[in-house]
Amino acid sequence: MIELRDVTKVFPGGTRAVGGVSLDIGEGEFCVLLGPSGCGKTTTLRLINRLVPLTSGRITVGGHDVSTMRVTTLRRRIGYAIQEIGLFPHMTVAQNIATVPRLLGWRRRKRRERVRELLDLLGLTPVDEYLHRYPAELSGGQRQRVGVARALGANPAILLMDEPFGAIDPITRERLQDEFLRIQREIHKTVVFVTHDIHEAIKLGDRIALMKEGRLIQHATPSQLLAQPADDFVRGFVGTDRTLKALRLTNVREIMDAEPTVIGEEETLAAARQAMDALGRTALPVVDAGGAFLGWIERATASEGGSELVASRVTPYAVLGSPGMPLNEAVALMLESATGNLPVVDDERRLVGVVTFDRLFDQLRQSSAERVTPKELP
Repeated sequence: MIELRDVTKVFPGGTRAVGGVSLDIGEGEFCVLLGPSGCGKTTTLRLINRLVPLTSGRITVGGHDVSTMRVTTLRRRIGYAIQEIGLFPHMTVAQNIATVPRLLGWRRRKRRERVRELLDLLGLTPVDEYLHRYPAELSGGQRQRVGVARALGANPAILLMDEPFGAIDPITRERLQDEFLRIQREIHKTVVFVTHDIHEAIKLGDRIALMKEGRLIQHATPSQLLAQPADDFVRGFVGTDRTLKALRLTNVREIMDAEPTVIGEEETLAAARQAMDALGRTALPVVDAGGAFLGWIERATASEGGSELVASRVTPYAVLGSPGMPLNEAVALMLESATGNLPVVDDERRLVGVVTFDRLFDQLRQSSAERVTPKELP
């Protein structure tokens, strides 16, 4: 979808912002331009839609050389969202989102339908409450959502995003990242996303292009970048905790014990103790007749009774996981748990698996082995 060939940008006065960058971005791919401040990532982004002119090299979008396209035509085909959001303060939310469709001559009814569709997609509901508000009447997170909606207004195939969540508090930023991942799964846009945050890049990107001083240092998937840094700069940028960062790339479903041994609430403590002895466990999950997770029965507790029912001695659960939860979040919950294990439940709170530290350590050992095993990067 986007090809950069030996792209160079030198500003007046001789400042070389980008030097000889070649990069391919596939259709529907989420590509993150990552690097420290001043590395050329934002300039590279702006070169794609000709917000700054190219010094040398070639950029094509959908097979067309951008230098031969009319600037207005090019920019109307590409959505653009920035950190400062840039909403027009004198326009309502609906008018802001409809800006490009209006310039393209869309009929009023089609524009209204598109605005409502995007507000719903971005979670700004009830839609009627937001249509006629002005930017000053919105929170920072809401304004950012409207900014993304405006970038998607004309349904462009490509979306350029320049640190769009950078000026938002960490909690809202995390929510917006999750929301945008959900949206991307639905709309499958080609996204070029600028950030200096390695955690954000790992979470969002299909591939990451790490830059330094205007040069492309490594272009790889998040797992490849963490497992096989190209040089000392990459190794230092991703951090010494890159094995822990890699946990974000695995979800609970992939490592949980999907057929854990459970004990029914109507079983006796003696039966629970016998099961734990046979398995070498210090605790077992307790479920009701319908399979809903109730809590844990611990070895010390089970040793105190015989015919007494498990239901009377259940340790209430403190945390619950879901199958799609990233493993780094699961680890944080496991450290909060009284048993050190994470019960994994479905939407009905039925137990569907358990994550144990043994399984977690197996995953860490596998990640460590991948990190030291040479691989050929594409």
